[in-house]
Amino acid sequence: MQARRLRSSPWYGRRRKQDADKTQPDEIQNYLSDESYVQGGHAARVMFPETGGDVAAILAEATRTETPVTVSGAGTGTVAGRVPFGGIVIATDKLNSLQSIVREDSGGRAQAEVGVCLFDLQKAADANGLLYPPDPTERSCFIGGNISTNASGARTFKYGPTRNYVTGLQIALASGEVIELRRGQFRADKDGRVRLPLASGRAIEALLPSYRMPRVRKHASGYYVAPEMDLIDLFIGSEGTLGVIVAAELKLLPKPEGC
Repeated sequence: MQARRLRSSPWYGRRRKQDADKTQPDEIQNYLSDESYVQGGHAARVMFPETGGDVAAILAEATRTETPVTVSGAGTGTVAGRVPFGGIVIATDKLNSLQSIVREDSGGRAQAEVGVCLFDLQKAADANGLLYPPDPTERSCFIGGNISTNASGARTFKYGPTRNYVTGLQIALASGEVIELRRGQFRADKDGRVRLPLASGRAIEALLPSYRMPRVRKHASGYYVAPEMDLIDLFIGSEGTLGVIVAAELKLLPKPEGC
């Protein structure tokens, strides 16, 4: 049963507006640092795509010209992931559509672009009698940053990290292609090989690393790897190194009584 549909719009398709780019030092200063306070960040341009297709086009051009790219979220990270040292910055501020909240018998789901603030998502879920459990310390962070770092917080010990609540992703690749992944759609084989077909007819094939993940409740140790793993989990926590996440489908739980 659908309780509330906030907005319905395509995840990508419009052309990026050139006049949205910023190049002046005073305009881009806020996009050259994060909560790590690492100094020396610099970039030639900050770009503000409005759709996933915009992001893909920027990445394709950057690949062609061998231009370094840094992805900028809300800037709440503490490990300098948003600090650029040359090249361009892709700011996700305008990818901020919370497209829908849908209530179902077992809970619900949300579709959101990556620039949606965690607080806004949780507020919308709460208004529908639902709960989005991942709760990092900073609620002004963007959903894209949460997914890219597999963010977690105190509630992780009860509900698990962000990974547990991602059921679909739309990702812009360095080639300029956009892929959509759903949980359960693609898996590694027993030998750790993965194959991801693309709309162009090509396919990405790779062999997963042979290391084992730490057997602990909470960690942030390299790319996620597990026997016959779901391919969507390779992108969650990969910090944008494999592709830029532009939108996501997220699982919501029934709101606990007393909350």
